[in-house]
Amino acid sequence: MQNLKLVVVGDGGVGKSCLLISYATNSFPSEYVPTVFDNYSSNILVDGKAVNLGLWDTAGQEDYDRLRPLSYPLTDVFLLCYSVDNRDSLENIANKYKAEVDHHCPGTPQILVACKRGELGKKDQSRFVSENEGRRMAKSLGIQFFETSALTQQGVAIAFDHAVAMSFCPKKKKKGGFGLFKKSKKSEPQPPVMPPAGKAPWLEIETSTFADDWGKMLKQPEHTDMTFIVDGRHSVLAHRIVLASASKFWARILTIPQEDNQLLKLDPQLTFENICDGKVKGILHIQLERAPDKRSMMTAVTLDPDYVNAKTFSYVLQFLYTGKIANYDISKEDLDNVCNISRVFEMPELITICENITSGEEFLNPSIGTYLNDETGKKMKEMFLNQDRLTDVTFIVEGTKIFAHKAVLSCRCDVMAAMVGGNFAEGNSETSEDTTLDEFLAFLEYLYSDHSPIEECDSVGILMLADRFCMSRIVNLCELYITKEVDRSVQKNIQKSNMDVIGLLLLAQAHNAKQLEGWCLHFISTNFSCFENRPEFPQLTGSNLEFVKEHQWPPLSYLKEVEEYKQMSGGKCSVM
Repeated sequence: MQNLKLVVVGDGGVGKSCLLISYATNSFPSEYVPTVFDNYSSNILVDGKAVNLGLWDTAGQEDYDRLRPLSYPLTDVFLLCYSVDNRDSLENIANKYKAEVDHHCPGTPQILVACKRGELGKKDQSRFVSENEGRRMAKSLGIQFFETSALTQQGVAIAFDHAVAMSFCPKKKKKGGFGLFKKSKKSEPQPPVMPPAGKAPWLEIETSTFADDWGKMLKQPEHTDMTFIVDGRHSVLAHRIVLASASKFWARILTIPQEDNQLLKLDPQLTFENICDGKVKGILHIQLERAPDKRSMMTAVTLDPDYVNAKTFSYVLQFLYTGKIANYDISKEDLDNVCNISRVFEMPELITICENITSGEEFLNPSIGTYLNDETGKKMKEMFLNQDRLTDVTFIVEGTKIFAHKAVLSCRCDVMAAMVGGNFAEGNSETSEDTTLDEFLAFLEYLYSDHSPIEECDSVGILMLADRFCMSRIVNLCELYITKEVDRSVQKNIQKSNMDVIGLLLLAQAHNAKQLEGWCLHFISTNFSCFENRPEFPQLTGSNLEFVKEHQWPPLSYLKEVEEYKQMSGGKCSVM
């Protein structure tokens, strides 16, 4: 079987790794993209012949200008890559990489590849390098041009197919002597082949618990402010903040506007009086009454048994709290009843869920639930996050009062639940002095909506706060964002970057960010030569120092081979 070696070169951050991953897996990496792609080998067919294609990634940072050519020996074709949103990366093809490749591998086929075409979307005005500019550059260099998008896979297969085909072009043979008069040439030593850097660790994001958290709160309710009377005798506790966020119908019943819209003022709002007068189907009575603790008020709603019974309403509450219903024992009669009350209470998605169960297509329901939970979180953020509406607890952060809700805090965070049951037992205010206002609001936003503006705030500060409150999923989200921020900061140079990765490693270890810890160790190890000259390198001690030395790249054994090659080649190392 014939072996082919394909190497991609170009500046850091132009999309080389994504291009290789897209071609190798037929998919775009949706989570973390490693700094250096793990070298990939695949068997392909070319003109009916089996070929083993090796894909080699290279680091484009300045730190690797000395080491990068060590990946070049025995290469069959080069892809010179630039990003369409980075004009400097195109100029560096002509000023740096073309000359470098020609020097170390003269005569090896090359193609010019434009990356990130699909990420520009419809914003043509932000496209810094046009297709025509790329083609002109390729023509001036005497090579062919291809435009690609790893995101949409546009042009990816065409570029690689052409690159493979170029490597099969017959190579010119040098004329040699004849017979006994042919001069024998001493074989020259071959430079050692640089081993791959190894696969960077992938960061996993913990599955959302938003629906499960509210499902538990429904089964074992705390901090409730609403009660339903069903079948004239059953009392079911609930939370106005959930019902108003999950349902436009219940938001109107509870006179809580879901949006700030002046046109709503032109439409007379429902009042408790006209609801009690029969203006709303399915509801007999609604009133405010004292809660059992005598310190707060609750909304009491009596449902009309002609429209809804206790069992049917249990499915309605499951849907409002979790975006799904337990259908393992639901009967056809129950489904019909749920559909009927869904029409009364204006819940079209619940009707769709029931119809899917009836038609044997319940596999479609989880995606509906995911969408509904996301919408509920979005509304909960818009209507209640730091809003003086139904609030029953406040925080003081940097002298600013922040409004919150005990039901949300205790439902979404166990540590907050303990605080609500402890510190807030006698009072409804808490002062927090070990965080910033922006960090605390970002953390609260996650509790309310399951999303957090990590990229707009101090991601490290949010991670530390999340660890303090034992919220592992938001720690994961911060870990992922921090690694991407590190990648962006070292695109040009690692050794001179302002990003302190060793400091991040120590912080990750102090705050239980296990994935960030593993990523930092790998990053430092695979860029060992860059970090050993940084001022913070002495902070690596104990097991950390042992790890990076054991896993350093390039390995000491390879560097020793390079030194031996230099001596064998008379001290002139063509790859150095």
